Amino acid sequence: MRKALFLSACLLAGAATAAPSGDEQLVVRPYPAAAPWKQITNKSNADGWIHEQIPANQTVDGFSDILTDQGFRKLGGKDPATFLKFIFTNITGACDGVRVNGPAVRTEGGFPVAYAQVYCGQQRGAGFGVHIFYKAIGGDAGLYSISREFHVPPSPDGGRLEFPKGHEREVTVLLTAEAAANRYLTDDVYVCGGSSTDPRCGR
Repeated sequence: MRKALFLSACLLAGAATAAPSGDEQLVVRPYPAAAPWKQITNKSNADGWIHEQIPANQTVDGFSDILTDQGFRKLGGKDPATFLKFIFTNITGACDGVRVNGPAVRTEGGFPVAYAQVYCGQQRGAGFGVHIFYKAIGGDAGLYSISREFHVPPSPDGGRLEFPKGHEREVTVLLTAEAAANRYLTDDVYVCGGSSTDPRCGR
């Protein structure tokens, strides 16, 4: 959901490329796909960055899947769960029929991490709903937000899928893709350098 995404990006007062100052860095491994996803946004300034990727066979004007990572250098040491709750307030203003799961708080590699899922029944001004899977990491040198977004058929209740009759297979495909998104955020997005103790950093 780009409208809500850019509301959160306003925290940057602009947007970034690589990682925060020092040797701490966010690792975002390639999204699993037969063809590499393509980057459509790469913006940065002194305060942070925003990157966006979509599947190779989709276009900027008509995508239904997007992966976004953002870094906020001035929010280093802040609570990632509190950050996600702020994001939720923006989404609620851009969507009808919103359901939220989380934030669920963990510790990964010595850093606080929060996961959440947002189910938007229908994005206002658009003919689709949105499911967004979030991971936020509270690093020492910055706070990092990674989201995987799916566009879905609209419904009055974000917690319920309403595919047209005869499209049952599409439901299975979506649920499989969403499970894969959860695994990706858990396994393939993490922070290295600085005070990180994440064992994945040695791979």
